[in-house]
Amino acid sequence: MRHASLLHAVTTAGLFLGSSLISDASAATADHALAVSVDDFKYRDTSNEPTDQTAVHEKRLRAFMTALRDDVTADRRFELVPSSCAPNCPTDGPALRDRLRAASQAGAQILIIGGFHKMSTLVQLAQTVAIDTTSQRVVLRKYFQFRGDNDEAWQRAERFVSEEARDQLLESRSQQ
Repeated sequence: MRHASLLHAVTTAGLFLGSSLISDASAATADHALAVSVDDFKYRDTSNEPTDQTAVHEKRLRAFMTALRDDVTADRRFELVPSSCAPNCPTDGPALRDRLRAASQAGAQILIIGGFHKMSTLVQLAQTVAIDTTSQRVVLRKYFQFRGDNDEAWQRAERFVSEEARDQLLESRSQQ
């Protein structure tokens, strides 16, 4: 699988799915948890550092994904629906529609996808996209930049990404 394909898929998702708030058909009522599925994010390193850090990045990414799902599970405003394709989620065009259909059939109202791009020794970009599984519309697209490439930096990034994404999803839902 090509690493660059995630950014392409996420960009394509925004182009062919459009952008809107959560649709009436899939928005949970205020007193019910929002059912969310979180697919594993992809990682791309174009920093050209001399040391191969593939193993350490895979470990940090797994820890990030576990913590993100744990945050969703711990927040009573959300219900975590297991991903239908973890850990090898497809990221090209039509496969995204298949992933949305599978998430919807599993009971998820929102599918969260994303990826990381390490651009330099100290700068990484995390892209998070949340898609309504019924309307197939993007309800959240956010880029997060974080500095550092150690466990502490990744943990701070996860807490921030998790909080921002959950808050924005709930804000979108409340506007219905």
